[in-house]
Amino acid sequence: MTKTLVLFGSARKNGETKAMLNLLLESLGDKAGDVKIIDAYQTEIQPCIDCRCCWEYRGCSINDEMQEIYEMIDKADTIIIAAPVYYYSVPGKLKILIDRLQVYWAGIPRGDKPENMSRRGIGLLTGGAQPFPNQFFGAELVLKGVFAAVAAENVGIITFSETDTKSVNKSAELRDAIFKLADKFPDHQI
Repeated sequence: MTKTLVLFGSARKNGETKAMLNLLLESLGDKAGDVKIIDAYQTEIQPCIDCRCCWEYRGCSINDEMQEIYEMIDKADTIIIAAPVYYYSVPGKLKILIDRLQVYWAGIPRGDKPENMSRRGIGLLTGGAQPFPNQFFGAELVLKGVFAAVAAENVGIITFSETDTKSVNKSAELRDAIFKLADKFPDHQI
């Protein structure tokens, strides 16, 4: 069965980022398969200590919840990262989790990084402010880096501004963008 892993990085459990994620998951329907959501704010993940243990073997010297998350990433067909943007990047709790994905990037010095993209990556980013140049640029770079590290083809990163005053569920333009993204996935599986 197809597996979708969501890395959710919003402190607001039922805010606009969650509404955007729900809309995507509804649009994917059965194509998403078995969906597992990791809420970064509900994890006890330690920050990367740059010990470079992962440069020698495919693992992390810190024994915490990331061990389970690594297994879920390895089994995932699709990885969705959904987060609001704080000061041009993802929130700190999600960034701690992302920094621990160094294990995947370290496949380069280890010499075992996959050459082919074996899964899909989707980014969903929200911002409270009115649109302005490069509003999502920093966060998009982070997501693109994650997708490259975990061998996920970047299928698309969808952004939505003005969540302080606008609702995701009332935006026809956003709905269209999410439906178009969902249409890229085959009906039989992701």
